[in-house]
Amino acid sequence: MSALISIKNVTKKFKDLTVLDGVNLEINSGEIVYVIGKSGSGKSVLLKNMIRLFKPDEGEIHIDGLDIFKLDEKELIEFRKKTGVLFQMAALFDSLTVFDNVSFTLRRFTKYSKSEIKDIVDEKLALVGLRGYENSWPASLSIGMQKRVGLARAIAMEPKIIFCDEPTTGVDPLLGAAVDDLIKKLNRELGVTVMVISHDMESTFRVAHRVAMLYNGKFEFTGTTEELKNNDNPIVRQFVTGSAHGPMSVI
Repeated sequence: MSALISIKNVTKKFKDLTVLDGVNLEINSGEIVYVIGKSGSGKSVLLKNMIRLFKPDEGEIHIDGLDIFKLDEKELIEFRKKTGVLFQMAALFDSLTVFDNVSFTLRRFTKYSKSEIKDIVDEKLALVGLRGYENSWPASLSIGMQKRVGLARAIAMEPKIIFCDEPTTGVDPLLGAAVDDLIKKLNRELGVTVMVISHDMESTFRVAHRVAMLYNGKFEFTGTTEELKNNDNPIVRQFVTGSAHGPMSVI
């Protein structure tokens, strides 16, 4: 079985700085894969390449059998319907209600009736535990609730894949655990494949099926969480344990 996501020899540079140096990674359908690494390791740059905000200098990214950088505008719209994105700070539209935020892509890219859209929004908000908040404004919600609205919006089109950028950043440990549980629930109940960018090791060990660690533009480790726990690579061990001492600079 071919991978749902295939990253092949992807390189991305900014002037003289090589952020991604020929990275390779495959993600299978139904997996939750965490990409971890210290700040500045290239995690977010990799994500931005995968959702076509950036374009690699070299290499290819294939998602669901498509070379995403060879898609024309119409094909790109169809591709985006297969993917959902939860941005780091949820990135909700402040001028829109929760209902309008979650229904945004449905109204823009589908021909569903108003009643059909309402049913979908009700279903997605119920799934993330926010039924009854349809008329709320983002500013009135906690950060954790905003992230849940962001997840509801990400799954509104019933995508095959969800990309999450630091989903537990900015929330307390209890809310972080709740977000983790929600990601697992969406994976289990909807069957979505999930790629998470994170430096939260507790979240990684709670949720991930597999983990890939970026360091100096390459993947220093790829494997299961159990393999990560037992890995004796000093760079990997330093990051997992959060030690200030080791081969990896903390600056």
